[in-house]
This record gives sequence, structure tokens and C-alpha cells, in this order.
Amino acid sequence: MSAAAQNELVNNAGEAIGRPELVEQVTKAILTVTGLNAQAFSGAMNPSTIYRQMVDGSPSVFPYYRETEEKDLCIGSALETRRILALAREARVQPADPENGQAMQYAEEANAFLESIPKFSWVLWELLDCVGYGYTVQEILWRIGSPSTSLGVGAGISVEKIIGRPQELFRFGKLYEPQIGPLHLANFPGGEGVPVPLNKFLVATYQPRQGDQRGRPLLRRLFWSSWFVRNVLRLHLKFLEKGSGTTVVQYSSAAGDAEKTKALEAASAIANEIAVAVPEGFKILPETLDKGRTRDANDFTSLATSFREEMTRMILGQTGSTRSGEGGYSSEASSKVHLELLWEYVRHDLGNAEDVINEQLLTPWLAWTFGPQALDRAMRPYWRADKQPPKDRGAELDLLAKARNMGAEVPKQSVYELGGIRAPDEGEETLPPPALSAAMLGDLSGVPRAE
Repeated sequence: MSAAAQNELVNNAGEAIGRPELVEQVTKAILTVTGLNAQAFSGAMNPSTIYRQMVDGSPSVFPYYRETEEKDLCIGSALETRRILALAREARVQPADPENGQAMQYAEEANAFLESIPKFSWVLWELLDCVGYGYTVQEILWRIGSPSTSLGVGAGISVEKIIGRPQELFRFGKLYEPQIGPLHLANFPGGEGVPVPLNKFLVATYQPRQGDQRGRPLLRRLFWSSWFVRNVLRLHLKFLEKGSGTTVVQYSSAAGDAEKTKALEAASAIANEIAVAVPEGFKILPETLDKGRTRDANDFTSLATSFREEMTRMILGQTGSTRSGEGGYSSEASSKVHLELLWEYVRHDLGNAEDVINEQLLTPWLAWTFGPQALDRAMRPYWRADKQPPKDRGAELDLLAKARNMGAEVPKQSVYELGGIRAPDEGEETLPPPALSAAMLGDLSGVPRAE
């Protein structure tokens, strides 16, 4: 296809879907004033104020989210596990009709287009950040060049790269209005911004409610549990480094406020320092120094453990890895149910990723490359991910063996496929099946055999 024909095709599709915007919108100047250092909690001591900002959907909460994921190992590990499980599944563009040559071409070209995007797995990784943060925004840097014969006509319009952008730069409407409209980009965090060009950004939203495209971030629901765990840890460390008793310093009944303050400071110094200086006549109650405390560190540990289990369960579901069965006991049946629930979470994430890639990335590319006919339901290809959990090959082979022992006819190809074994080529040397000993067979007298 010539360059003129390519431009004409883009112009025709542009009547309904617009032309690709090639100019980078989030510039280095904007990123410079944004700042992504995860130190939001420094100096912010009132958690109620922070949570109020989270409920209001303030752009200022994203640094808190980043620091929470970075420093809370329980939350960071669980979110990363969920992403890894989703990205481990195979994904490919599927044709609308495998028997239709034109539909197959659309699918092959679309698959080649996605594979040509640099570090596409990174794109999916950041897309899945919407689970924790409510929504993610990634900028598409489109590129128009000469068509390539190796990739087909679709190579005329490609993607140079897709870059994740800070959420605090974006809104879905004007300030103080419901955030249910088109994407707006501001020049600084919290700004009102202006609408962005069509088909320039990928936006993934997690569990939107009443059309709010900011979604429902898991990190907001985990905030209080994480805050309590981090502060319990601080108290726990203070508890462990403190002496076993209580330091009591006496002052006269006629002492003024200044003398009382000095006595309290001296008591604190004795409790926390290895060397102190006291004036002559200084009085301390030595018996209180040796009096043991009525509690130990286990209460802090149990509280933190309980919160961590709740946070992990919020992210991964009720799985065998988050808590055993009631009373500390688990069973194979409950573990199976828990694992199935975890995979429902993964399927949900993959379905969300499919919607974003198909609707926001493949839709404009197909229209620009092939025209609106490529978006027809009977012809349109879709990017699909395998949503099934990894197969237990041993269990499936056991079922085949049991079926065969009961007289069922089992195709050899099924054995190779379920076992993940390549079928031998004709004439290829193979290993003979193992000989079964009498001890393995046992007493088979009277057992009917399948003919």
C-alpha cells in the first residue's frame, strides 16, 4: 500500500475515530513538577485527614498509595503476586471467524502489531496497577511510517512505545464535578486540566461505581489496616528496647512545674540512655526498676498477624496461603475452593485488561489500518488471554488411566497433550514402556479385563 493510500485510509477512518495524535502530551516539564518520590507520610501524622483525602478522591493521595505499596511488604507482595499470576497466562489475538480468510488476516496483522510494541509486558504490568490504585493512565506514542511487507499494511501505523503516567495529573471532568467524563490532563498535580486528544491514552479502571472512572482502589481499603500494622511495629520495637520495669523519680511535694519537668526528663533518660548524670540528693525508687511487666510482645505480634491476614485476603481472596481453616485447621477441599476463588480474581483482572487493549488500542488501530469494516462483529479480531489456571497434568493423566482401566477407549493423542509430551515422529526411537512387576500388579485373579 502506498503512502498516499495509507493516508487516505486514515482520513476515511478518521471521520469516526479521529487521526492518531503523534505529539507527546505529558512532557518532561510536567513530570519535573510532579515528583514521584514515595515519602508522602513524612510529617503527615493524622491518618484521619489522609483517609478523608482518599475518600474524596484527591490527587494528593497517590504518593501515599505508592509509599504504602513500597514499604508494606505484605501489601506489596500480594499485589505483585496477583499481577504475576495474570501475566503468566498466554495471550494472543483471536480471529472472529477462523474459516474466513479476511478475518484471519485481520487477526494476524493485529497480533503482529501488538508484538511490535516495545516491552508490551510492561504495558500490561502497569495496566494491572489499577487494582491497587483505582485507575491507571498510559500514554500511547503513535508512529506513522512506510508499510512493511514483513508485518503487512498494519505496520504503516505502529506504536513507538506506551508509557505509564502519574495518576495525579489526570481527571475525568472539571473540578468539583462527578468524575464520569472524558480524560483531562493538567500541567501539575491537582490541576483542572483540559481534555486529551482522542485515542492518545489507555485508561484502566478497577471496579467503577456509579460511573466514577477513578474506580475503587484496594490501597484505600487497606489504608487503616496498614497504618495500624506500621504503628504497632513501632510500638513493638519500643517495647522490646525498653527496660523490664518502670523508672520512678521522686520530687518534693512543694516542687514547682520546672522541678517536676526535670524529674520526668531524668526518668526518661534513665529508661532510655546507658549513661546519665544526676544531681546530689536525686531520689529514685529502685524496686520499680526490677518489677516485671504483666504483658509481653506476643500481643503486638498477634495483632499485626491478624491485620496482615486481612490485608492479604483482601487482595488475593480467602486462600490457603492467607489463613488456614477455622480453628487453625485446613483441608484439601477448602484449599481447592480458596484456589478457585483466587483464580476468579485473576480472571477478573485479565478481563479488564482485555477490554482496555481491545477497545482503546486495537479499535483505533484496526480502523486506521483497514477501515471501519475491520470493526464489524463478524470480522473483528480480539486479543484474548487464557483465563484458566495451570493444569495439573498428573491429575489429568490419572483420570485417563482410570478411564482406560474401566474399559474406555483413550486416544493416544490425549495422553500426549495432557501430559505435555511431544508425540514421536515416524521412525523415531522411543523408550519401551516399563515392565510391571508381580508386586505392582498384585493378585489379579478374577479381575475382568477390557478387551
